[in-house]
Amino acid sequence: MASLLRSYGSFMTRRPFLGNIVSAVALFGAGDVIAQQAVEKKGWSKHDWARTGRIVTWGGVFFAPAVTAWFQVLNKVPMTNMVKGTAIRVGLDQFVAAPIVLSCFYTVMTLLEGKDLATAKEKAEKNIWPTLKVNWSLFVPVQAINQSVVPLHYRLVVINVVNLFFNTFLSLQNAKGDVNVPSPKPSSAR
Repeated sequence: MASLLRSYGSFMTRRPFLGNIVSAVALFGAGDVIAQQAVEKKGWSKHDWARTGRIVTWGGVFFAPAVTAWFQVLNKVPMTNMVKGTAIRVGLDQFVAAPIVLSCFYTVMTLLEGKDLATAKEKAEKNIWPTLKVNWSLFVPVQAINQSVVPLHYRLVVINVVNLFFNTFLSLQNAKGDVNVPSPKPSSAR
């Protein structure tokens, strides 16, 4: 295991852009599989592979390249004062970039589903606020640690590992209206 981690670390140091794309593809795909199999309990015969393909496309083509570049920009914020530098990085990431990235997520996913731009805009507007609240509760503390102590070439990997859980949430949010998740039946009075 240690050898595998060393090899991965070496690869991420040598090829951070490609490594971030590969990591994002794997973890966005895994998040959707978890959403469909563990949460929605579709079973493999009813698994929506096109949906998995769309979220993998988002992760590998849009998310990973954009966030890799974004983290390089954030890394330019001076850390002469650790608390102030971290606060600026996290503030920029969560209150500037996150709303843009999440709006793009809903827009791109809806367009990849073959729907029109008006529908994509409506879906983004409907989902952005609830999604941001969940995002902030998770990623503000994660990014505080990530931006202050994790080396640049590992930052997207850290985000992608945490994203495994958030991607499951995103997949479910994006699929709302496309799936019928049964709600619990009310218990009868005793």
